[in-house]
Amino acid sequence: MTSYRRKRLSPGRRLISDISEMALQVPLAGTTAKIDVTEVAAVRKQIRPRIAWNVLFLKAYAIVALSRPELRQRYIRWPWPHLYEHPNNVAMLTVSREYNGEERLFFGRFNVPEECTLLELQERYDEYREQPVESIKQFRHQIKFSHAPRLLRKFAWFLMREVWTRKAASHMGTFGMSISCFKDVHGNCHVSPMTTTLGVDVVSKNGISETLLTFDHRVLDGQPIIEILQELGRILRGPILDELNEIKSSKMLDRDSVYKSQAA
Repeated sequence: MTSYRRKRLSPGRRLISDISEMALQVPLAGTTAKIDVTEVAAVRKQIRPRIAWNVLFLKAYAIVALSRPELRQRYIRWPWPHLYEHPNNVAMLTVSREYNGEERLFFGRFNVPEECTLLELQERYDEYREQPVESIKQFRHQIKFSHAPRLLRKFAWFLMREVWTRKAASHMGTFGMSISCFKDVHGNCHVSPMTTTLGVDVVSKNGISETLLTFDHRVLDGQPIIEILQELGRILRGPILDELNEIKSSKMLDRDSVYKSQAA
């Protein structure tokens, strides 16, 4: 005989449930673009340790958002409908980690990523992926918050979204990033309460990235999103590629200096 039972939501599932409920209040739309990153992929392969695609796209998108203030805006309902614009970029990157025997999602924060080097961003990304969960301050806060009673969490979310707008941008981010493709399975929308969430896939062998951008239709329309994705491609093939070439050159110089010292 099959037995049935009810299971309580784990703290990790409670946090994602909260985020999903907030996302249901947002009229989300998604647009996918094929971005040619052939040259970027070729240079990236020559650098060790390799810089993650998430990091490359994160910095490129942050550069785009500098000249696109609508990417730093949020729709606020209370006390009347209006838009709040944050002065700085704050990226929230989804990271999957195992904690207490459960695979759960955490969110790593990157403040003004456009002002950081790719190597600095990669170092921070590696910390989020590899350091013990308890040693990362943001993750500890997320764990503690997920253990709070439901009513308290809902009230805190309301304050963050509708009242403390500046704190919301600082703690929840001005844009999100996640994986939109895994093992040839593509998503078509990211469930998120944020104005925009960028989904990055694993770049195919032909150097094409099918990049997904989910957006709040109350803040943005389709035409600006198309322009933003086109600009993202130009930034990847421009400033991001240039910085990768600089990293490659500096590492080659470092290797040459080591060889010369050993020969001497």
